Amino acid sequence: MRSFANSNHRLAKRYEEWMVALHYASHTKSLHRRSVRLFVEFLGKRSISSVTHLEIRQFMTRISENGASMSAIYRHIGVLRLFYDFLNLGGVVSYVAPRLVKLRCPPRQPTRLLSELEVRRLIAAAQTPRERALVEFLYGSGCRLSEATHLKVEDLDLVGRTARVTGKFRKVRIVLLTATATEALRAYVGNRESGYVFQPERHIQKGCLAKVDESWVAIWTDYGGPGPKFPRKRMALGRVALVSYESALKQFNGLMDGVNLVHPPSKHPLCSVTVEQVLRRVGERVGLKKVGPHMLRRSFATHLYDHGASLEVIQALLGHRYMQTTALYTRLGTGRILNTFQKCHPREKMNENASQ
Repeated sequence: MRSFANSNHRLAKRYEEWMVALHYASHTKSLHRRSVRLFVEFLGKRSISSVTHLEIRQFMTRISENGASMSAIYRHIGVLRLFYDFLNLGGVVSYVAPRLVKLRCPPRQPTRLLSELEVRRLIAAAQTPRERALVEFLYGSGCRLSEATHLKVEDLDLVGRTARVTGKFRKVRIVLLTATATEALRAYVGNRESGYVFQPERHIQKGCLAKVDESWVAIWTDYGGPGPKFPRKRMALGRVALVSYESALKQFNGLMDGVNLVHPPSKHPLCSVTVEQVLRRVGERVGLKKVGPHMLRRSFATHLYDHGASLEVIQALLGHRYMQTTALYTRLGTGRILNTFQKCHPREKMNENASQ
């Protein structure tokens, strides 16, 4: 039987190049790449171009048996539909087999929201300027995680309390900042005039004096060069039998006096995983589990809605393209439901008039 494995991998590679040409976001490209490669592995020696809806169903069964959730299956099939759209456009296949498979929608699991009191507790638990600036900015502006990590100092207007962010589809919008978020950003940014707002913490190393093969050895990283990779250096300070620890330590301290031990500011944005870890750590200090950027974004939208903001305003602040998406982000709070019930129900109005 002829093997089509190499041909399948080439088509998958072509699709990756096509995603680059269409300027897909890096996270989207990573998700699509993973799904297509998983499907290519499932096919083995069979040809991608000869796949029918039956093979798609078999693929769904296989990944379900391997523990994939309904949401994951839905996502994989969505990627395969786009992949086969690409193959159909190029004449590799005559029809799009994944579109002949009907899926039931996975149950939507709403993200847990923070109450206004929990947000205040979260902000109070921030211990460093970076932690406070992150929490205040994400909740005060409602920005996405990627918008926060790629925000630059040049895009901040702390006088006008606004920030220019780049959202999905490279759409640029202006977001508003609360007074407390502005103060937190000003304290964190300091006198910086350029670069990414949120940066990795700068590590100050102390070097290391170690005993290696019966010799005293100084080990350190020299941050005095241009970078981006900094050399790790070693220097022998004498044999242990001939040089005491005190003498070796004195040599070591003198050597470290002339070395730049402070890591320079990063030219790269803060890693999204780091942001999630920082928020989770701050939340755990006050007993809040799994606090994340998306939770703060949804809480921002719901709290605005509870205080009377219209969906149109919230849509503009969140940078949503469709109103239906904004409606999913806003969840009615108990207080607003009660107030509306008391204000609008005719029997409640009768009780209010009778009391007057």
